[in-house]
Amino acid sequence: MRKAGNYFFFGNIFISICAFCLFWATCIRIQFSLPLGLGIWVALATFFLYNFDSLLPSKLRYHSELSPRKAWILAHRQVLAIAVVLAGLLLLYLSWQAFVLAHFWLLAHLAIISFFYSLPVIPTATGFIPLRNVPLLKLFLIAYVWASVTVWLPLLAANVPVLTGKGWLLFLERFFFILPLTIIFDIRDVARDRTTATLTLPQLVGVKRAKLLAFTFLVGYLLVVFLEQEDTNQIALLLSGVVYAGVIALTHENRSEYFYTILGDGVLILPLLLSLLL
Repeated sequence: MRKAGNYFFFGNIFISICAFCLFWATCIRIQFSLPLGLGIWVALATFFLYNFDSLLPSKLRYHSELSPRKAWILAHRQVLAIAVVLAGLLLLYLSWQAFVLAHFWLLAHLAIISFFYSLPVIPTATGFIPLRNVPLLKLFLIAYVWASVTVWLPLLAANVPVLTGKGWLLFLERFFFILPLTIIFDIRDVARDRTTATLTLPQLVGVKRAKLLAFTFLVGYLLVVFLEQEDTNQIALLLSGVVYAGVIALTHENRSEYFYTILGDGVLILPLLLSLLL
């Protein structure tokens, strides 16, 4: 069970399903039938980018004893490399079959951000660094890409104008929903970031203040939800926020990798799950 679970969680299958669920949740919000091909593309793109990032030489240089996940990736890097290549080929095929120009312009700039997030492109006095190493930029880049893919892409597929009041409210709701999660995972990586001198929010202000800021972003999410039209989906979103608050409260740097992977990433499924249940 643990071995299968490691493939599922550490191999980024679960986070890919989470991306699909957020995409589907937006389709429900705008009363649009799920475009399955596009949803699968979102899951595959998430799988490809997360595993591509984990296999970079700069990532593999870190000591595996700092993280069970890192040790698992080091032991299975050949399998993951094959999976990344296959996912990339499937992405190209689906892109050729399903995309229109509006999708291309949105996803092209998101792809650039996603690759530059991991690849060293920013010049510094000591060499080049990826976008993820620019102090505090990482949080907002992750939230922006996730919100764009899981909100604006389904809006475009449904021919709903993106840059409208409703479009921006949905985007802000998802943006504030993702931001606390980026802080949770920075708390997870505090020990590693300390050894690599990476400046993250918990390193800058401490874990307690970082959690307080995560709660602040969650309040921003709840306020945006309150601004939207009241319906069953709104109740589901508010309940998602309550559970999310519990996960933030339980977060600290000594939690196991499974806490972050299962409960941390798991909050991304809540909007869809509770909407379907209600």
